[in-house]
Amino acid sequence: MEIKKSKKSKHDKKSKAPKESSVSLKLTALHRKQKEVSRVLTLKQDILVKSAVSYLEYQEIRAEIERLNGLKELFSRRADKLKQQDK
Repeated sequence: MEIKKSKKSKHDKKSKAPKESSVSLKLTALHRKQKEVSRVLTLKQDILVKSAVSYLEYQEIRAEIERLNGLKELFSRRADKLKQQDK
């Protein structure tokens, strides 16, 4: 019995696109995180506005919104620093 080796397709080869620098990769990751934080922040704010929640739930959601706002600002500052380094 003979074992056949599979042939690699043309698509399996690595692309010849230029590799991104570490700064641009970090910027891409930061933008992805910013989008996710913004999405969750919007969701939490909508929950507060549209639903009748207990005072305890309100306090928990407000604390989480404050934390998310802090993260959003942190990501913005990091992105600005990375953009300055990239120049």
